[in-house]
Amino acid sequence: MPYSSTVCNSLPCTKSKLKAYYLSATEHLIVHQLRGQDHVVADLNLIAEADGQLVGHILYVASEITADNTRLPSLTFGPFSISPDRQGRGYGQELLEHSLALAENSGAVLVAITGFPDYYSRFGFFKGKEVGISYQADPEADYFLVKLFRPEALEGRDWWFADPPGYTVDESILEEFDKTFPYKEKLVLPGQLGQ
Repeated sequence: MPYSSTVCNSLPCTKSKLKAYYLSATEHLIVHQLRGQDHVVADLNLIAEADGQLVGHILYVASEITADNTRLPSLTFGPFSISPDRQGRGYGQELLEHSLALAENSGAVLVAITGFPDYYSRFGFFKGKEVGISYQADPEADYFLVKLFRPEALEGRDWWFADPPGYTVDESILEEFDKTFPYKEKLVLPGQLGQ
């Protein structure tokens, strides 16, 4: 499958396309909030194409983990989406594996996400709390996951991760933003942000 790396601001996505790809208003508001932000990693903002059509997207941002007065670079991805009519065909797996291979060479010590452990464990993700990294928003979260690139850099300390700017959503802003799209029945499906 051909991949194209592009800057988020120039993604070929209109609001209607975003609404089709992201099942929740939360996901498309996060993309909107991240547009033009310095911590969006252009080289890790990828789209997947098949037969000349956009079938998926993954967006990475720079983040960090902290312990005492020490900060180490990390990455966060999301939203990560595959067009509903292309799901279950391997596009998501290929896009994620491709992006993680690039991320490993970025200088980050890890990638931190919120997601389903059963799905992401096959890509080398562990529950953060099992490897000494707590999620500031929910320290006991089973859904806070990390893929370690340099585990030796973390030894001997208890680390914390906080969501980077743009990943938190104000419900009142979300409600107003969703009104700018054509009506679409709200679905809640596995893997969706903001559940």
